[in-house]
Amino acid sequence: MVSLTFFAAILYMGLAVIAAPANINTTSLVQLDNCDSTVSYCPKGDRGNCDPAKDGCMHVKYCEHIWWGGDCLEDFFWDGECRNTREFPKYENTISSIGNMNQDHSSCHWFDGYNCQGSQYSNEWDANLADGNGWWNDRISSYRCDYYTQGY
Repeated sequence: MVSLTFFAAILYMGLAVIAAPANINTTSLVQLDNCDSTVSYCPKGDRGNCDPAKDGCMHVKYCEHIWWGGDCLEDFFWDGECRNTREFPKYENTISSIGNMNQDHSSCHWFDGYNCQGSQYSNEWDANLADGNGWWNDRISSYRCDYYTQGY
């Protein structure tokens, strides 16, 4: 007959294995899904934990309508990398709100042409591109952000 002590020891080991934290590499999991969805894109797998000084990544948010209305996208990308809105067709020339989520450490430039060409609008945060003369509303075709070292 099995002793009560033996049974308790087996039960304890089973619970210890079940309760032990798994060593999960979240970067691998993010790479597995390509960190690509309708709401975010991230080349390093940072998914919102982006620090330009440490990771060399930028983080912007933009939306279809003014005051962050309609569908929005958060994009994570490399410092100095030019991003074209045609990579996300829903937002091609439909952006009405823009925001640099790393505005304390980087500056962003928005362009009316692809490949960061054409007229340029340098602004870190504009929730209403339709105000003023409205020239930039629904006009952005590409953008780039650059990390700067002031303040570090």
